[in-house]
Amino acid sequence: MTILSELSDQLASLVSRTATRMVAVDPNGRNAASGIIWRSGLVVTANEAASEEERFDVLLPDGKTSTATLAGRDASSDIALLRVETESFDPLKPAKSVQAGNIAIAVGRSRIGPLSSWGIAKEAGGPWHSSAGGLIDRRMTLDLVLDRRAHGGAVVDTAGDLIGLAAFAPRHQALVIPAETVARVAERLETSGRVARGYLGASFHPVRVKPEKSGLIIVQIDESGPASRAGLMVGDVVAAWNGEAIASVRDLLRKLGPDAVGSTATLDIIRASQPKRVEVAIGERPHK
Repeated sequence: MTILSELSDQLASLVSRTATRMVAVDPNGRNAASGIIWRSGLVVTANEAASEEERFDVLLPDGKTSTATLAGRDASSDIALLRVETESFDPLKPAKSVQAGNIAIAVGRSRIGPLSSWGIAKEAGGPWHSSAGGLIDRRMTLDLVLDRRAHGGAVVDTAGDLIGLAAFAPRHQALVIPAETVARVAERLETSGRVARGYLGASFHPVRVKPEKSGLIIVQIDESGPASRAGLMVGDVVAAWNGEAIASVRDLLRKLGPDAVGSTATLDIIRASQPKRVEVAIGERPHK
């Protein structure tokens, strides 16, 4: 047996083992995707891969089709949790440290059977925030071609341990939502159906305050929201949050994470060219 044939057999065996934990979500639909049996009765998938429906057809590893119901979703981390009758499994073991250059295998499921692709971790870095403000524990992109139907499936290492959830970054680049992020978000979704986010009750647009300084101007305000109750007005420019400069909407979204709910923030604003300081009690974003 050659080294290449041995590698081929080992990869096929790893995919086969991992596929026993994979389901196909809406396998016959236009938005066919994959999901991971997180534990008995629960499947995690990518929120962007799941339609806005509350019920989903799910093709299980044994080839049977079942109906899953939405337990909760968090757009900021691109994770959705489904409830469906499944076999009992021990939780997937999270992978240890993954570095750029390590082999990564993406595994999903289609209506035909397992899906797989493999490559390497293109980059592996520290925590980052999504464009919607969700905290992602590690930054990892993959040098592999991810089938759209494998979106929401598993990315594992050569030991078969879970690196994370397969997702897409801009320009169709393969991205991993790390296992620790999935575990944290799935726990909150199971208990409450959503991940609470901070809420100001205002809409903002970037604006230049000085040649070297930017801020966010309030362009719309909820009259019953926290910003209005604190005395903020349309036209106010938010320049800093608890002493830290705010230059973009993404900066603001990062401040409005789950831990912000119920806290009080000190905002430095500019109103009619005059500086002012306002205390705002952060609310919880209404659930739609």
